[in-house]
Amino acid sequence: MIVFSFAAGFAHAEEPFSFENTPGKLPKDIVPIRYSIDLAPDLDRATFFGEEVIEVDVERPTQKIVLNSLGLEITRGTLITTVATSRGGALALPAPEIDAAEQTATFHLKEILPPTRYIIRLSFTGKLTEAPEGLYISRFQKDGKDRRALATQFEATDARRMFPCWDEPVFKATFSLAVTVPSRFQVVSNMPASEPKEVIGGLVNYHFAETPKMSTYLLALCIGDFEKLEDEIDGIKLRIFITPGKLDQARYAMEATKKVLQYYNDYFGVKYPLPKLDQVALPSTGAGGMENWGCIVFNDNALLYDPATSSQQTKERVFAVVAHEIAHQWFGDLVTMAWWDNLWLNEGFASWMGTKATDHFNPEWKVWLRASESKNWAMRLDSRATTHPIQQRIANESQAIDSFDEITYSKGQSVLRMIESWLGEEPFRDGIRGYMKAHAYSSSTTADLWRALEESSGKPVHEFAAGWTEQPGFPVVRVGEQPELPDTVTTLSQERFTIHQANAAPLLWQIPVVVGPAGDPLHGTVLLLKGSAPEKETFEADVAIKANLGDQGYYRSQYSAPHFKRLRKAVPHLAEADRLNLLNDTWALVEAGRMSPADYFNLADTIADQPTPTELGDIIRVLASIDTMERGAENQAGFRAWAIRFLKPHLAQLGWDAKPDETPLDSNLRASLIQTLGLFGDPATVHEARARFIVYLENPASLAGNLRGPVFFTVGRNADEATWDKLHSLAKNADSFEQKRALYAALTSVRDPALASKTLALALTNELIAPDAARIVGRVSFDGEHPELAWDFAREHLEALLAKLSALGVNDYVPGIFRGFTDATRADELEAFAKKNLPPAVAHSVAKTADEIRFQAEFKQRALPEIDAWWKEKK
Repeated sequence: MIVFSFAAGFAHAEEPFSFENTPGKLPKDIVPIRYSIDLAPDLDRATFFGEEVIEVDVERPTQKIVLNSLGLEITRGTLITTVATSRGGALALPAPEIDAAEQTATFHLKEILPPTRYIIRLSFTGKLTEAPEGLYISRFQKDGKDRRALATQFEATDARRMFPCWDEPVFKATFSLAVTVPSRFQVVSNMPASEPKEVIGGLVNYHFAETPKMSTYLLALCIGDFEKLEDEIDGIKLRIFITPGKLDQARYAMEATKKVLQYYNDYFGVKYPLPKLDQVALPSTGAGGMENWGCIVFNDNALLYDPATSSQQTKERVFAVVAHEIAHQWFGDLVTMAWWDNLWLNEGFASWMGTKATDHFNPEWKVWLRASESKNWAMRLDSRATTHPIQQRIANESQAIDSFDEITYSKGQSVLRMIESWLGEEPFRDGIRGYMKAHAYSSSTTADLWRALEESSGKPVHEFAAGWTEQPGFPVVRVGEQPELPDTVTTLSQERFTIHQANAAPLLWQIPVVVGPAGDPLHGTVLLLKGSAPEKETFEADVAIKANLGDQGYYRSQYSAPHFKRLRKAVPHLAEADRLNLLNDTWALVEAGRMSPADYFNLADTIADQPTPTELGDIIRVLASIDTMERGAENQAGFRAWAIRFLKPHLAQLGWDAKPDETPLDSNLRASLIQTLGLFGDPATVHEARARFIVYLENPASLAGNLRGPVFFTVGRNADEATWDKLHSLAKNADSFEQKRALYAALTSVRDPALASKTLALALTNELIAPDAARIVGRVSFDGEHPELAWDFAREHLEALLAKLSALGVNDYVPGIFRGFTDATRADELEAFAKKNLPPAVAHSVAKTADEIRFQAEFKQRALPEIDAWWKEKK
């Protein structure tokens, strides 16, 4: 087995961008230059008709034209050539050979095409569905009546569902789009539109200006009865389109957009290049946000904020998602990864940049501090056998879809933050600016980024970074001492950190370890830990030593018993980031079997004397995960009683109602405490939630936005049939999708099995948009603690449920339902069912879920007796 030591470089170094060497499935002998697309959708018939003219360059002689097409009927094709052939300048193309598995259409020609410029004309038809992929129907309600809009979701590989195309990111081209629709509709796309021209039968035609060169997945089209909010910043026209009745809820997003756009114009050194930036909010989308260039499409719960009824969490989410998607206008749109193996160049960077901007404008939210939650979730997954490198080989469409995961987003963000810290903010920014200028309107690989950062910093970035992006997992830094050395000498060494993983490859990384006296970050030292041999550092004797000061490194730290003992005593002197890091590392080490549960609980008990909202929030998440393990166990009631006694004083200190001087973090903590105490069945919390709900029914304004989610959840969890019916009625009639989703979530949390069955039945109705309806089943399984009931229902109605989902949703659907189980035999059942009944595309999601179920079963057996012994002693 090979052990990589990056002092000598990475064995499989990636090359800079080259069109010819970029992976992909389509031949590169024909390259599209320009698309002109004319589309006519028919909502009533749920179909569309299209014609397109594609200008292409034939680079090498070929006798076939291969492009992507999925679910389309190509009714006619013509090839227009500028060179003489025996058939003349225009050739009728034969009927294409359709390969549904490869998602291609191939035109086999009678003559070889010599290299030159050609024009391909195609006519085609397709169908509209509610599955959020390609051009799809987005359904919503207004005043109790169903309405419909159309939108596109093309990433990763669904542009081919709307028009035949070279649907791989490296095939950049320009796009001119024309659309014919009923005159009542507005139409939005990437570029500005000319004034609509009337055609026959109450229809109008919109024609949009030509786009810059871009990948197919960034093309956008939205059609509907929209309201519009307008503004301008730095000469860029800004518009937000929303479904009727929600105009005021878009104002916060507009203000966030103006701040972020100016910030990015300065940071990147390349100004936003399009004349306008549109944002469209719809209830049903393929993602929380989709970064189509100049026409970002959002799920409305990621763009709309109502100060009177929305929660602080919604406010934060809106700013963060807006910042993320606008960052994509540079990372992803202006410069695009050449192939999906480098997706992190889009998503990891947008996550990092969005968090950086959100923190810049909202320092009171402590965004980087709280980003430790997503980092730790990514590390948890990254420690398992089912993980993958940030840069992973992508062979087909299914793998491309699956790559949109926590490793790509959260690990990517965390590694970038670590590299920025190592290089320094200014050299890092200068490198990003150079990268943008060098690759604008083109494609790139990770090697191109490392080269730009090396030029700006003078440091060997590729040598340092390759281990973090090109191999799976991450290290644990062991902080200890050696008997033969003086007690002032601390040793640091590394090894791979794993959880529930046998025989993992013993990898090494280059780790920038910031280590120093606890509570004294100014005297920290940066050690670049490279190989397997320990590094030594001298500190004063008997001083508590903390590694990963500031929590900017993507690694765990494990301390010898004397070091950990000194750290526990020094907890009051640690910065908040270091206390959080110590908590998270300790719990991860418990999961890995490297420390005992008592180590974590004793540490948490020390911190909980005077916790910050972020620290207590982290402890609450651990308690909730333990409660999941306790389900069905004889000690669950006792554990919940102890947890209630532990948490109630903190809610009493905060109170149910906001104080004038409290921070946004206090607001979030209050909601978390109420929901967790409601989950654990605290009688006082349940009583107060019911009382406030009764008042809310008479006066909705009485219930603050921050309290609505936890109050609805607690009332729903303990609902009788009359209460269930009331919640259901409110959910059906709510115009706000934030409120609608919170109310349906309350129905999925219900404990009564008979009422849970009523909730499950809603998944087959049209009350909710299609993806939300299908997801009810998984939520009943996990949130409602009815996995068997949910799985029985899903198995009976699986075909109808899967029809409501995109390809990504389909891949994760059945595994998502099984996440409510913690019995190892259920992992066997999931794998057997998937092998017999589900497509191969679900294999990765099935493997991850089966591994998690088996880990939970093992961890319960190993750790739960110790956990129960600890809290029983504290009773």
